[in-house]
Amino acid sequence: MSDMPEGAKPARPPRPVRKLSKRLDVARQLHDLEQDAAALDIVDIERLRVSVTRSLWLFLAVGSVFTTTGVQDFLAGNLTPADPVWWGCWGVEPCLVGILITILRWEAAMIARSIDIDSGAVDWLKRFLLGSTLVMNVVPALWPREGSISAGMLAAHIMVPVLVFFLAEVMPIVQARCTQARRAVVLPKPETSEPEPAMSAAAAVVNVPTVPVMPTLTPTPAPVPVSRAETPPPAPAAVVELEGLGIPAAMQAQIRQLVADSPAPVTAVDVQRATRLPLPIAARVVDRLTPVTANGYQH
Repeated sequence: MSDMPEGAKPARPPRPVRKLSKRLDVARQLHDLEQDAAALDIVDIERLRVSVTRSLWLFLAVGSVFTTTGVQDFLAGNLTPADPVWWGCWGVEPCLVGILITILRWEAAMIARSIDIDSGAVDWLKRFLLGSTLVMNVVPALWPREGSISAGMLAAHIMVPVLVFFLAEVMPIVQARCTQARRAVVLPKPETSEPEPAMSAAAAVVNVPTVPVMPTLTPTPAPVPVSRAETPPPAPAAVVELEGLGIPAAMQAQIRQLVADSPAPVTAVDVQRATRLPLPIAARVVDRLTPVTANGYQH
């Protein structure tokens, strides 16, 4: 029977023990993450792809707004907002840019799968979209309806359409290359509990065709009685005291199981390999285990 009164809460571990337990948990989690370096590479590549794609989309949208004003000015001419065609001219450039981006996204999917696009129609469509945007932006700057030619506006109406086109070209390539880099990372295969040679041997036995053999009658030997004295007595379970070291209960059970299963004395390296404890704490655990693991019995 327990001496603790019914309904009483268990004693809380001391503050140094709690702090050390938290640090050990963090150390184990970091160690597990470092073992999955390939998975971390995949996460980093995906984060880079999302960040770069968002930035390119932002600058592409800003450039498309500028080219849209040039195309609307070219198409609307002397129309006023009272005319519905004046409003419809605002949708021409977004339509052209949308078609261009759709074609380039499809190209990115093909590039990521190592499929060559050798169609002249695709190249001519992209050139036509770029040329249409470029002409409709340059003509109003070359022949303004009011005033003289502005060199700054002419340069802007030439550079921005070209920049928008190359942004749309680069964005699918970035996504395709990131996809290829992510697929190039090879994740380690999980270790199986059963050895492969045993499984292959079992499969070989199953696959070997059986040949029917006529049964032969052979005399069955009489069973030999086994004396109970010949069976070695089971070794007494070792009692391991690990209280006061700040080790969680589950890890204490793991250490006790290690001591019970090990035919040789357990060392600090064995404890560290099985539980991932720091070497100084593993050495203290071995000090507790010394009287137990000396010959298998508690002194």
